[in-house]
Amino acid sequence: MVTVDHNSMRKLVEGQLLRLEGKAFQDCMDRLGLALYPGDYQPVRAAGPKGDTKNDGYCPKARVFFAAHATRGERIDKTKLKISGDLEGCLQQHRDVRVWRFLTNDTVQGEVDQFIDNELRPRYRDVTIEVWGLKTLADEICKLGRHQVEKIIDVLISEDEPEFEVVPLNHMKTGRDLWPILSGCVGWFEHAEPDDCTDEEQDLIDSTIQSLRDWSDISSDIEDSRSSVRDAQRSITAMLEELAEMRLALFAGMKDNHPFGGGPSPLLGRFAIFKVARFAKEQRESSRD
Repeated sequence: MVTVDHNSMRKLVEGQLLRLEGKAFQDCMDRLGLALYPGDYQPVRAAGPKGDTKNDGYCPKARVFFAAHATRGERIDKTKLKISGDLEGCLQQHRDVRVWRFLTNDTVQGEVDQFIDNELRPRYRDVTIEVWGLKTLADEICKLGRHQVEKIIDVLISEDEPEFEVVPLNHMKTGRDLWPILSGCVGWFEHAEPDDCTDEEQDLIDSTIQSLRDWSDISSDIEDSRSSVRDAQRSITAMLEELAEMRLALFAGMKDNHPFGGGPSPLLGRFAIFKVARFAKEQRESSRD
């Protein structure tokens, strides 16, 4: 069971969709169709010499036809050919097609979207042609109830509040202090920061946090080189000193056994927690001693 808040739900759904290929993606889209059009949607699978008649599922009453195709990593020309072929085949073999909807677990490329808008829609003006890419599919799924979402993406989700846990955060004064956290985590939570930041302070905080995440991402690649680690630590120390010049301090810690990766049996790992806070001038001076 995966515990997520509402802000994490969308990311979880997107992650699950990205993992699906071939028949698994079509099955997932069938479950979505059954949830969106109860009592109307009918799954369709290839059978015999005529195949699926260019129809992966449809609604006989609403006259909505679906083509589900996992296009992640597929060439643009192949995607365009697949879309035009499925659309034309569907219109030739089915009557009164009001909406034709192409479902994909990828973000639609600009060239593909342009092809649909400039060539296919003007050619078939009586049909509403839609493309639901990764973001749209996630949006539509997340509008449904929790149990429906669980069934569609095949993941058990708990909306129970997690147990309250206190994670101690320590003031990070040098890159050497911070390095064990960066190299020991598999992810990070959204950082906390003062509410009254100036634009200059905000830019510095954003840049610092992004740099720390970048160092964390490559930490395993440089751990075998002591000189590379020392260079990284010196660079981090310089960033912390730049924060201190603006009377800002970085506090950090780690939360153990946090679920990540999705699926019915998620992996557990350490997640970093960063907090940027203001401190008084005398504290800043003492931090340099």
